[in-house]
Amino acid sequence: MSALGMRLTVLAGKTLPVPLPGPLTSRLRSVEVTENDEERSVFTLTFDAGRSVTGGAVDVAGLTGPPLAAFCRVVVVVTLGIVPTVLSDGFVTEVRLTPGDAPGAATLTVTGEDVSYLLDREERDIEHPAMDAYAQVLRILAPYAARGVLPRAVPPPVVDPPLPIDRIPSQHGTDLAHLAGLARDHGYVTYAMPGPVPGTSTFYWGPAVRTGPPQPALSVDLGPQTNVTELNFRTEALGPVAVDGTVTDRLTGVAVPVKVPVGLRPPLAAVPFAATHLGDTRTRRLRGATSGAVAAYSEARALVERSLDAVIAEGRLDGARYGGVLRPRGLVGVRGAGWSHDGLWYVREVAHELAPGGYQASFVLAREGHGALSPVLPVGGVG
Repeated sequence: MSALGMRLTVLAGKTLPVPLPGPLTSRLRSVEVTENDEERSVFTLTFDAGRSVTGGAVDVAGLTGPPLAAFCRVVVVVTLGIVPTVLSDGFVTEVRLTPGDAPGAATLTVTGEDVSYLLDREERDIEHPAMDAYAQVLRILAPYAARGVLPRAVPPPVVDPPLPIDRIPSQHGTDLAHLAGLARDHGYVTYAMPGPVPGTSTFYWGPAVRTGPPQPALSVDLGPQTNVTELNFRTEALGPVAVDGTVTDRLTGVAVPVKVPVGLRPPLAAVPFAATHLGDTRTRRLRGATSGAVAAYSEARALVERSLDAVIAEGRLDGARYGGVLRPRGLVGVRGAGWSHDGLWYVREVAHELAPGGYQASFVLAREGHGALSPVLPVGGVG
């Protein structure tokens, strides 16, 4: 599929993904890929499922078995100009046939999830003796490298090494569920990132990526430079919370106060909402009187930092004018919306829609307050 300087390539196969054969490619109507910073990404391929006397007289031609059968691996690659981008890497989890009563009405929809599926197949009851969260992550992810899932983990800033005479960390559930629980405890995120080459993915466990070079700016109300078709902002005043409480340290038996009024992560906004409304934000008590002091502080900090993003932006971009592929789990600039909403934002989610004639994407952005920190942003698109 090629349109507006964009080329779409779909690879699929039971073991090794290869480009779809010509007859299947010609039937491809659209591709949708939704990427999220906290949940697994999903993809949907929609094909023309029409039958004819010469092709598919008995069944839908070429669409009922490999390479698009259940549990086959599917890779979606988008090339803009000469730069290829692996948009999705996952496995087929649902195949749906919808017969039609008119020419071109029949469709076959292939839906799947990213490679996180591999980590969510088997529930385990195992122990991780003398391993802190970071060591557990590396141990769990190591076997999946053989399936092209490469680990990328960032050590937490606060570490509470478990002494075997005190406690032994245990896992009761799938590897994915255990990794997600460890991430929540430290205010981290965990997800699979497709690429950098087809057939490989990186499984990330660490803090949300809110530093580094931003993607080309989303421009609104800037005449010919506008590349956003919709954009709206909202402030969720009840989102941010503070934590205040006391825990009894298991080793010393001493009551330790744990108080986290605001988060410490690098800001994206000039006026953080929680910091300027300390008297109005909600306070949560720290539960768990037997927690260790270090673990309790880490849990409190994680809770506060997960709640900081009080300002949300939702919109839709025109891929042809944007001139690139917007990706989640990183930064992007916004310009043209006014000082309060211009500047850098964290990209939470992007839903890509590709079809003959164009590329559109819906997105969700977030940050902790109002006001642009930087007056200059990288400009993308063709405007």
